[in-house]
Amino acid sequence: MPDPLVAVVSFLPLPGRRDDVVEALGPIIEMVQAEPGCLLYALHEASDGTLFFIEKWASKADADHHGSTSAALPLLAERLSPLLSAIPVITELTPLPVGTPQQGSL
Repeated sequence: MPDPLVAVVSFLPLPGRRDDVVEALGPIIEMVQAEPGCLLYALHEASDGTLFFIEKWASKADADHHGSTSAALPLLAERLSPLLSAIPVITELTPLPVGTPQQGSL
């Protein structure tokens, strides 16, 4: 069985545009959550206003498939580009499991 892939995508809305960004993401999140291999696609917010997608895919192949064929990605670019202060940053994470298997990795 392949190892799951976890990624974090960070993006910062323009001042006063946070609610517009969150509203634009609603239908896109639902599309991505329905994609094969999507185990987690959750939107979170930091105290400084930065928004984060925390993604977990059943395998790197599933994440790659999402990255190359997802109908959601062009919508993300179209709807979010005018609302963000910078290009989103995507970071793939490698687990360093310490402690229990359930609590030591996403």
